[in-house]
Parts: sequence; structure tokens; C-alpha cells
Amino acid sequence: MNGSDKAAILLLYLGPEATSKVFEHMEDNEIKRISQSMAQLGYVNRSVIQDVVSEYTQITDPSTGIFSQGEEFVRRILEKALGPVKAEALLKELSVASYGDITDMLASMDSKTIANFLSQEHPQTIAVILAKLKPKQTSEIIGFLPQELQADVVMRIADVDQVSPEIIADIEDVMRRELNSIGGIQRFKVGGVEKVVDMFNHFDRSREKQILDKLDVIKPPLAEIIRKHLFTFEDFIHLDDRGIQAIMREVSNDTLTLAMKTATDELKDKIFRNISSRAADMIREDLEVMGPVRLSDVERAQSEIIKVVRRMEEEGQLVIAGRGGDDVLV
Repeated sequence: MNGSDKAAILLLYLGPEATSKVFEHMEDNEIKRISQSMAQLGYVNRSVIQDVVSEYTQITDPSTGIFSQGEEFVRRILEKALGPVKAEALLKELSVASYGDITDMLASMDSKTIANFLSQEHPQTIAVILAKLKPKQTSEIIGFLPQELQADVVMRIADVDQVSPEIIADIEDVMRRELNSIGGIQRFKVGGVEKVVDMFNHFDRSREKQILDKLDVIKPPLAEIIRKHLFTFEDFIHLDDRGIQAIMREVSNDTLTLAMKTATDELKDKIFRNISSRAADMIREDLEVMGPVRLSDVERAQSEIIKVVRRMEEEGQLVIAGRGGDDVLV
């Protein structure tokens, strides 16, 4: 039980009059967190109340349990403390915020466990759920899904743009039946091509190729769009010297050495021209004496460098041709 839940229990025990007075002295973000907890607590038994009240006041004499009265109870408290207009605005935010409960619930779960659970669902349901998660976790879960599902789910994530509250409510009922249905008429941004591209940057190369090859068959235009937006280690050959120099300043020699294990001679030469001669000589020597290494380790090193490129692009330090500009700017 977190602090917001404990505060919600205490205030429910004290009643709406006291709660509204307490809210008058709190920040909006604190009110939002506690109100959300109030709306979702359900029944709280006497022993839990005793623990919470004891923690806050060292007085333990509750004689009955309490039952959270949900959104209507919260509405009355908020209107008394904030006025009807501000209360309504906050309730709308809480309605949207409650959609994140699925994300919060899955964020702490093992990716393989999630994949095993989701594999029984319709691919569209899987896509809507995964579109809400962080790209790294999404890519891990997709990796554990049956192969025949993977490309289909990726395609559907790319197609998912906005989801109606009714669909969200259905999904929540499957994932966590005790959650309240989401009200309102909002539509929530969840997926799209950008989400898929971000997700692909967390795949290893073999998984990336496997799914793209399948997409070439079932939805060629999407595969083409993804390839256009993906930046790979081989794309360094197309960067100008200033761009490579800026990137290499952010990459360790050890990572670069491992990443170059499978690079073409042309790419190696281009990178060597854009780092110090001392560093280039050291990397050449290390590559010559380096024994066999796992391809996954090489791809991981290349992915680390690609992450640097993506970060620099997001920060405006790079503009990569075909993705917002005609040249690489630093």
C-alpha cells in the first residue's frame, strides 16, 4: 500500500467535511493522486483502517469498516474543496489517468509471463495493450509470443492510433476485472507507426529481420515505412563526417570495437577517418586479435551506438537525412 492509498483511507475515515478542508492545503498533483486512490479502493476492512490511523495519529479506535463510494464520493469532496469547475477538470484527468493502471500493473511483471497470458487473446487486444507499454518491454514481450503472432501484432500496433473508451473498458475487464470502467468520451493515443519504429529499435537484428520479412508478405507498405524510419549500424556509411565525429565522442572505444566486428571494410574506413589516429590504431589492433564473439553481443554493442544516435537526434544535435532533413547537422 502506497502513501496515496493510506492518505485516501485516512481521509475516507475522517469524512468528506474534513477531507475537503485538508484538500484546501494540498497541491493539485497531491489531490489528484489521493482522489484516484479514493475512487478505486473499494471496501477497506477495520484492521487496515486501524493500521493507517495508528500510523498517522497513534489513535486506534475505528469501530467499523468503510466502503469507498467511488467517483461520486470523490466528486462531492472535490467540489466542496475546489469548486465545481476545477473539480470537473480534475475528475476528467483522473478518468484518463486510470487508463494507465494496465501499464502500471504490467510494468512490474515478467515479460514471458505477460506473453503467455496475452497469447490467448485476440491479436488486436494484444496490440492495444502492448501499445501502452514502453518500447523495450513491448519488444521483449513480442519476442516471447508465438512466431505466427509476432508480425500480426506489430502490424496492428502500427494501425492502432486512437482507442475508444468502450474498447479500453473491455480490455481492463479482461486484464483486471476489479478496475472501474473508464467514463468520458475521450479517445486515447496509444500506438501508430512511431511506436512501432521505437519498438523495433529494441529488437535484436534477427528478430527485426524475421518480423519485417513477414510484414513484407502481409502488409508491404508498412514494412517499407518501418525500414525508411529505422536507423541501423550500417547506415553510418551515409552520415557525413561531422555527424560521425559527434556520435563517436559519445561512444566508448570498447563498445565501438565490438560493434565493428561485423562491419564492412568501407564502414570501418569511414569510422576510422573520423576518430583520432591513436584510437583508430588501438581498435584495429583489438579487432585483429579478437577471437570469435557472439553475434548477439555485437548486435547489442551496435544497438548501444544506435541509442546514442537516437538520443542526439531527439535532442536536436543531429538531423538524419530522410527523417527531418536532407543532411546530417551537428
